[in-house]
Parts: sequence; structure tokens; C-alpha cells
Amino acid sequence: MKINLLLAEDEGNVRRGITQYIHQLGEPYFLVGSAANGVEAMEIAKRTTIHILVTDIRMPKMDGLDLVKQVKQLYPECTTIIVSGYDDFEYARKAIQLGVQEFLLKPIQQENLSETLSKVTSIYFSLSTHNQLMVNQEKWDMALVRLESHLFDAIEMGNKDTTREAFTKLYLAFLARVKDDPFRLLSFVLDSLKSLRKRLSCNEIIQLYYDKEGKMLFEELNPKLTTHAIRTRVEEFFIQCSDIVRDCRQQSCPDILFHCKEVINNHYKQNITLNEVANIVGVTPSYLSRVFKKETGINFIDYLNNIRIEEAKLLLRESDMKVLEVSERVGFNSTEYFTRIFKKHTGESPLHFRTKRVAK
Repeated sequence: MKINLLLAEDEGNVRRGITQYIHQLGEPYFLVGSAANGVEAMEIAKRTTIHILVTDIRMPKMDGLDLVKQVKQLYPECTTIIVSGYDDFEYARKAIQLGVQEFLLKPIQQENLSETLSKVTSIYFSLSTHNQLMVNQEKWDMALVRLESHLFDAIEMGNKDTTREAFTKLYLAFLARVKDDPFRLLSFVLDSLKSLRKRLSCNEIIQLYYDKEGKMLFEELNPKLTTHAIRTRVEEFFIQCSDIVRDCRQQSCPDILFHCKEVINNHYKQNITLNEVANIVGVTPSYLSRVFKKETGINFIDYLNNIRIEEAKLLLRESDMKVLEVSERVGFNSTEYFTRIFKKHTGESPLHFRTKRVAK
């Protein structure tokens, strides 16, 4: 993506010097016009989109402050560099009120101009590019959604190696669609970063990290970077998120499981679901499901049904309740489903189980 610069400077020698410096800098900077006053500069601005305005503060016909004001009306996200040989506080104060980002005092050195352009370019991207990326959002297909889901699963489990592997697959899939275009790549990347924030919303510690480091990452990412540089920075962020989640899991898993089992034991007679338990415990359903499987060796529904079937066996042995009543008492809404689960766990139907008890 090229950066369009407009130069307004009434001193010929200074104007030619800045023009030469900009040409020497090369991409992504492109000088769309070099004007001797504000009126000429506005004529150029009306014909061409301006990303960065470089203007002297005092010029004939229209001074730099008036020019900044009018250019901002055309291009609100345009960033501005004021050039002046006057160390004038009042001009500086007015310029700040107009949103001028940087000042250069004459005589201008190429190194200073290069550094200042770099600063305002970053400001321009932080103000406008991310919004443009969201407006021109790339379309996701199911293949990308699945790859992103695998990545988020790995992060949520705190597995660094799996996170790296899953990110590589997602990144390569992005790259295949954008053909090494940093601007289009960022559209996918920024969207994924926003989705990750929502996915990890139940973890307060990772949220704090995300809100701090994620903000810095958003400011760093811009289309001036190569696709490789974007990959390196984003991969680092995802892996760090994974590490933080891992540390949190190591400290909290026993408490989470204890709380989860406590909720199940107290509510198994009701139509309790994984989502409801996760909400009570304070984690995401997918995270709870994976932690449960990893730490207990069985999944949530199997554990819940084990509790229910053990209680059902007790009722079938020690009461005269009908199978339908037992099924409802232990939390099953369907007698057929209860019978199927009971047979899966015991190898026999509830009625046969009771018949054996009576025979004894």
C-alpha cells in the first residue's frame, strides 16, 4: 500500500530539498504534489487522496494552519507534519488544536524527515487502516473457521506446541488466499485476534494480558510490514496467550474440577448441561470439556450419567418405584434414553436388574 504525501512549502530551495528527500526514501511514500502555497496544495488535495500532509506553517495566500484545517475536512484521517523556521508558541498551540502530529524546524535534515515520516505513518495506520480492514473484511469459509477453532482450542488448553502447529496451518491458509498481500492478510489476522478475545472472555488473567499486549500488537500491525513479520509477531502473541492459560490451568484446574463435580452432584437430578455448569464455574464450555476429559479420563456427559446410573441402581434395589419414576428421579427426560444408558453402563436393562434383585 502506497502512502500519498502532499508537500506545501513557499521557499523554493526548501521545497526542492524535501521533494528530493522523499523521492530518495522511495516506497511506500509517493509524492502526489509539491505546492508553493496553500491554495495550490488544496487544488491537488481535491484531485488526489492525501494520507500525509507536509506543510510550512507560514505561506502566502493560505497559511499552513488553514491548509491543515481544509485538508482535514476532506480527509479526516490524514496526518500532518508542520515545517517552520519560527519557534512560535502560538502557532504550535493552534497546530496542536488542529491535530498536527509532528513539527520539523528548518533547516531540515533527511534523517529527521525520514524519522518523522515513519512516526506519522504509524499514526496514520493506527487511526485509519484497522478501520479500513474491518470495512473491507475478507470472507471466511468453513475451512478457515475450523482451522481457527483448532488454534483457539490449543490456546485454551495451554498447549504451546499444538498452538504453534495450529497457527502455522491457519497462517498458511490465510496466505494462500491473500497471495502475500500484507493488507489482506491483516484483515484476517485482526478479525481472528478479536475472536480470540471473545473466546477467552471467562479468563480474567488472560483478558488483562490481552487488553494490554493486544492493544500494543494492534498498534504495531500495519501493511508496511511483510507477511513474514506479521506472522512472527502474531504467532508470538498467540503462544504467549497459550502460556498464560497453561499457568492458570495448573493453578486452578483442581479447584475448577472440584467445583464442577460439586455442581453435578448437587444438580444431577435436574436437566443440567455442560454450558450451565461452565457458566456456574466461570469458564467456557469448551475449556471445561477439555479439562474434564484430560483430568478425569472421561467426558462431562459420561461422568454425569455415571452419577445418575449409580443413583438409579440404588433406587431399583431399595424401592418399589417404577422404571419411569426412577428415570425421572435421576434426571432423565426419556425412559428409552435412560434404559439405553443404563444398559450401556451395567450390561442389562433396568427391569432385568430389578428382577435379579427380587430373585435373590
